[in-house]
Amino acid sequence: MSVIKSGSVVVTGGTRGIGLSIARSFASQGNQVFVLSRNTQAVNRVATELGEINSTVEHVGLVCDVSRVEEVESACKEISAKGAVKCLINAAGISHDGLLARVRQSDIDAILNTNLVGAINMSKYLLRPLLKSREGCIINLSSVVGLSGNVGQSVYSASKAGLIGFTKSLAKELAPKNIRVNAIAPGFIDTDMTSGISEVSKLDLIERIALRRFGAPEEIADAAMFLAQAKYITGQTLVVDGGMSL
Repeated sequence: MSVIKSGSVVVTGGTRGIGLSIARSFASQGNQVFVLSRNTQAVNRVATELGEINSTVEHVGLVCDVSRVEEVESACKEISAKGAVKCLINAAGISHDGLLARVRQSDIDAILNTNLVGAINMSKYLLRPLLKSREGCIINLSSVVGLSGNVGQSVYSASKAGLIGFTKSLAKELAPKNIRVNAIAPGFIDTDMTSGISEVSKLDLIERIALRRFGAPEEIADAAMFLAQAKYITGQTLVVDGGMSL
């Protein structure tokens, strides 16, 4: 039985890492999934894979750079034309780490426009089909560094902290319409984004995590599945970091 009844799930950044795991999880539960990414081959590949997981509904891959509002608007129109949207998961994200004095302006713009503005615009342009349903949810992928900050990630941290503020404010706006808005703040997860961490640094980080390991993308997908079903939770940030923030 589908987690989100009679409606689709939209996942940005859904072709790799956490976003891909979330897309797979919802497809396996019977939901129609729209996967958005900048990579044409990737969205087609993932849409085909989701069809193999669950062939009872049509899964759709859309090429969309969420940092470009015109592409967001176009993709959201196409999604809306196919029926009700019950859940939007803003998982698209990038990072260019470095001390602020050395970060290029182009990287600052790219991080903020993808991680924060992209989520805002996706929420804005899918709002009408969500409001029509008078139920459903938006889940924003933030990060523990959006709560605590981190050296060399000032811009990335700002984008993720901004998502938390956006989540709280939008939750208040949409609560009267029975639309819930929550965020997930993952800790260190085994994805492409963390693959560049040296073994020495990784061992040091693991010492700071109570469970003594990095998380798996599937464990963040579990959190997203929980929030999608939690009818009395809104405006919250669910920290999933293996106890790193204890």
